Amino acid sequence: MRKVLYLYGGPFHPSEEAGQVLAEILAADGRFELETTSELNALATLNNKDYAAVVIYTTGFRDDLSPAREQGLLGFIRNGGGFVGIHSANDSFRGNRNYIEMIGGEFQTHPPMHEFKVSIVNHDHYLTTRMPDFTVVDEMYHLSNYDPTQVTLLAQTPWQGTQKPMAFVKSYGKGRVAYLANGHSIQVWRHPEFAKLVLRAIAWSAGADLPDRAIHCGLLGYGPAFNMGKGHGGFINDTPGMKTVAMCDAAPARVEAAKQELPGLEGYYADVDDLLAHPGLDLVVIILPHSLHAPMAVKCLEAGKHVITEKPFCLSVAEANAMIATAEKNHRMLSVFHNRRWDGDFITIQDLIARGLIGDVFHIEAGIGGYSHPGFWWRSDKTVSGGVMFDWGAHIIDWILCLVPSQITQVMGDFQKRVWMAVTNEDQGEAYIRFANGTTADFLVSSIAASLRPKWRITGTKGAIVADWNENLQLVSYASGIRQESAIKVTLPGYGSVQYYRNVADHLLLGEQLIVTPQSARRVIGIFEAAQRSSETGRSLPPFAGCE
Repeated sequence: MRKVLYLYGGPFHPSEEAGQVLAEILAADGRFELETTSELNALATLNNKDYAAVVIYTTGFRDDLSPAREQGLLGFIRNGGGFVGIHSANDSFRGNRNYIEMIGGEFQTHPPMHEFKVSIVNHDHYLTTRMPDFTVVDEMYHLSNYDPTQVTLLAQTPWQGTQKPMAFVKSYGKGRVAYLANGHSIQVWRHPEFAKLVLRAIAWSAGADLPDRAIHCGLLGYGPAFNMGKGHGGFINDTPGMKTVAMCDAAPARVEAAKQELPGLEGYYADVDDLLAHPGLDLVVIILPHSLHAPMAVKCLEAGKHVITEKPFCLSVAEANAMIATAEKNHRMLSVFHNRRWDGDFITIQDLIARGLIGDVFHIEAGIGGYSHPGFWWRSDKTVSGGVMFDWGAHIIDWILCLVPSQITQVMGDFQKRVWMAVTNEDQGEAYIRFANGTTADFLVSSIAASLRPKWRITGTKGAIVADWNENLQLVSYASGIRQESAIKVTLPGYGSVQYYRNVADHLLLGEQLIVTPQSARRVIGIFEAAQRSSETGRSLPPFAGCE
């Protein structure tokens, strides 16, 4: 694990707390070991240490870059070390012109804190590949002594008819320099896109480069339901660094459909063994009925392919364990298409909770369904589908687990079979979950509920959020000391295919953290299975091992 030095200090900026956030970012990533210090003399000995990069987030110290410190820092970079300057790093050591020249610009001024968009202008660089534009509330730094011909500009923002640089990189001797103008507040440091920029700036300055290859993907299953075969093929092709090259379906009509909808693939197959033998195939997306997810995932993993399954992950904890063990044995990625983590209402709910507007969440209710026949197809056949919870329930239970950062202690389930006897799925299922932090959650899915609860009712110590299947959230908050009611409009659905596949590409090509892990997917399956057993035995159950 390579070492990174983080230097903080000076007034006006939360640089010490930012170092704590940086430690969390690097710990989750797993590639770098962080050392933090406010001791300026650490710069003098950089060449004597085994650092891959130094990150500076300081303010002031105008004349404190002594000759020994200057020689240590600039010599380190010239000899091939990495440098990342954050925000007020260019409002530091301004009495030393060599330092300002190295960093590529000098703080001039900033307008008041306000919301503005950071626009990515170069998507072909390591720092910004696959990155979207993003919006922050921050100080907008304006720079002097900035020469755009001497840097590679990566991001900018408009200001009164001009564009202000927000991220750029440059070389300095044998070393690499990255500067990020954002980062004034801890809220910005916790913004996922800014955090990604910081991580990538460190990795790139330490020598990482974009690979000159793409992830070649195959689709296993091209069923007509919801056009998921065509959808995944398009999602992949829209992701830089990924490419759909082959598909497979046992039905000749579906192979012909793929030829029409995804023309130009290298292979159209009717047998999975032929798909797995396709030259250069890296990853398989499994788009099959639920009961086939586990056996096909294991087969593909054993063949040395990375695997994504459609949701649900599988039908039992035993299957999940076998899939995870096979992935680990073969050193391959395994994930599930929990794309709805990026739905507009869910992201908004996460943000409202993070802002403290409803206090500490202590109970969550969620529901989906109505009163209608489930239809005669494999999704209503329990042996194939897994049961009434295994479709939309996979998304909703995953949401709940993302909202509650605590281990599961108990699961109670209730399943009813009363009306639709011609199919084998249950008519209604309910799972009640208790967490170690005292939070409880109650999920209901039904095809016999003539009156159903809202999609969300989330109660906290200072308020509540209520939402249905539309574009409005209702917020009641006592966080300010008085009752406030708000109607918040969100964009639905977010769907999340872009964000999901972007993360998969970032993980496989850049070594970044996988967001939807198989371990998180196993917890969802563990709740389904515990709820079913609870309903059969009439008592609550502890979670399965690995599903806590």
